[in-house]
This record gives sequence, C-alpha cells and structure tokens, in this order.
Amino acid sequence: MTVIRPGRILILWNQVEEDVYERIRAEGPRALQWEPQKLADDMATVAEELELIVKSLRERGHTVAIANIRDSLTALLTAIETHKPDVVFNLVEYFGEDPAHEMHVAGVYELLGIAYTGSRPDVLSLCQQKHRTKAVLAAAGLPTPRYVVVPGEGDDRVPDDHGLRFPMIVKPAMDDASGGIDAGSVVKDRAALDARVSKLVTDYKTAVLVEEYIAGREIHCAILGNDPPTALPLFEMAFRDVAGGKKLPKIITYKAKWDPHSRDFYAMDAVCPPADLTPEEIAQIEDVAIRAFHAVGCRDYARVDMRLDPKTGEPFILEINPNPDLSEACAYNQCAAVSGRTYAQLVDEIAHYALIRARATRKKSAGPGDQLLREYLARAPRKKKKTGS
Repeated sequence: MTVIRPGRILILWNQVEEDVYERIRAEGPRALQWEPQKLADDMATVAEELELIVKSLRERGHTVAIANIRDSLTALLTAIETHKPDVVFNLVEYFGEDPAHEMHVAGVYELLGIAYTGSRPDVLSLCQQKHRTKAVLAAAGLPTPRYVVVPGEGDDRVPDDHGLRFPMIVKPAMDDASGGIDAGSVVKDRAALDARVSKLVTDYKTAVLVEEYIAGREIHCAILGNDPPTALPLFEMAFRDVAGGKKLPKIITYKAKWDPHSRDFYAMDAVCPPADLTPEEIAQIEDVAIRAFHAVGCRDYARVDMRLDPKTGEPFILEINPNPDLSEACAYNQCAAVSGRTYAQLVDEIAHYALIRARATRKKSAGPGDQLLREYLARAPRKKKKTGS
C-alpha cells in the first residue's frame, strides 16, 4: 500500500431519533422470554461505535473531527466548511428517512470536490436496487439466483409463467439491512407467494423481488482495497434452531440483525473462517466476489453475500453491500481481524484510500464539446503571420 502521511478526517454520520440500544440499556438487563435464565445480549450503542472509530483514527496519527448532520444539508455543509477536511469518513445513511438519499449525500461530496471513503453515488444507488444489481451481475456472467420482479404498480401478482421453482424468497427490491425480511419471507406454494408479494407491495410501496431460494451455506466475502482489491478471510452465517418456538427458516431476518430480544437474533452463529471449505472452493468464492466488486464499481471496501448450492457448491450472489457495517462486532471486522488487522488498522486503511484520492492531482475530464473543439482546432489551417514592409 502506498505510504501517505496522516490527514484531517471528518467523520459524518446521521441520526435524528434516540438510539434504541441506549434505551434498552437504560431499562436494565432483560431475561429472554423463552429462556428466562439467560439475559439478552448487550449491544454497543451508536455513540460507542463512533467513539471507537475516532479513537482508532487518532491512534494512527490523523486529526479527527466528527459531526452528526441530523438530516440537515446545512449542517453537512457547515461541518465541511468549519473543519476543512482532507477526507470525509462517510457514515451517512437514510438521510431524511429516505435510503435513496444515501447516494445524494455522496453526490454533495463529489460536487464540492471533497474526497470521501467508500463507493461513488451511482454504486450506492445501484446496490440499493437489488433487481438492477442482479441484472448487472447477470450481464457480467456472474451467478445469482433466478428471479422475477413485481413492479408494485397496480398489478401486484407474479405472472403464472414466472419459470421459478419453489421454495422462493420474497423481499423488497429497494431496501437494505434485511428490511422486510422475516420468518414468512420464504414461501413454498402459490398461495403463500401471492400473499407475501401483496403484503410487501402494500407495506413498502415499492417493487418486490422474488427469487429462487438457495438452501445451502451462507458465505460472506469482505473485500478491502482497490489496486487490486483483496478478499479477506471468508465469513459464514451458520443457522441453528432456538428452543421454545417454531423452527425458523435459515435466513437473516431484520430481527436477527437488530433485535437482541428476538428468537431470530439467537438463531445465527458467526463462523470466521468457515470450516470444511477446500482451497479450491475458497478460491472460487473469492473470485466471484472480486468480480462482482468490479462489475458494480465498488471502491475501498464492500461485502458480497452469497449462498452455496447444496448440490454443486457453486456460489450464488445474493447482494452486494458497498457500505457495510464497520462496528467492532460486525462481520466485516471479524474478517479483518482474522486477516491479522486490528480494528485501528482496518479503519485507517479505509481512510487511507480516500487520502490517496485527495492528494492525487485531479485532471478535468474532457466533455464532448471540449473534445470536438480540440479536434476542430487541430484540423483548422493556421493563419500565416503578416510580415512588416
């Protein structure tokens, strides 16, 4: 990696409402309803996660400021004007409670000429639209489960000639963080399919993605860097049955990610690196992930989530997250830790890629008119200078 001196880093994030984990912690330890002898896991608060990023970057020699922009463009611009950073460490999501604005915030950095961590606006937008991401992956020859899209405008029924095999998984086409995914997302017959699609169209007012459910192992590949990007040790989301309730489908639901009082939360085990994968299987998974990283245009860091076909072992891409969680407990950091990186080294490395861009000489790209003018001037005969008499 190119050696580059530490810089001025501004961490921008966005939270308006109270942090639910602070509220849960304030209420005190709570026993699990189905297992009263066990207390619910304690979750790090957003403030604690941000404090660790600040501390880590300062340990690496950077000058660090942080600002919560609270859904305010004025606050964003003021923070940049006040701190004059070399780089923005971009942690802004759901600006104005609209996930589409994630790309627009990155667009502001672009217009201001401010280097920032992570992918560019077009990539952030593409990867939020699962069905369009799948189309790009398919065009690049990359494996992704077969699917159909229900537009959600008027007709909310999957066509009879959909060509897919049950079971299927149904999810909002334009959401992330497992939004809209729960125990009812995997459907095994036409009646359940129709009911689920109708529910999501009603609840989310958006297109719905229906794809064949891959029943095999779920493997995530964290990718770091640009020239070239590197696959970190693989991460497996292993599923287990939880006592006291009906059997849950082996999927990552919204509650499994975020609710420490739910059965779903305790139905998953993290395994990093996964057991029993051969070097050839690992190489194939990493190759697919890095090709997907390139295909959609990711930058700096990302995570590619896959399922392995239970019969052939072929990896199928479920989705690409160009802005994955960077908390200390997250899957991405677990992969980095197994690679030998400390948390401080990980966030420093991500900041480093943006600093390289900030300190590179920027050249104005020529537009069509500029190119045409140059070609015209090159062809035009030059006038001879008049000589004095």
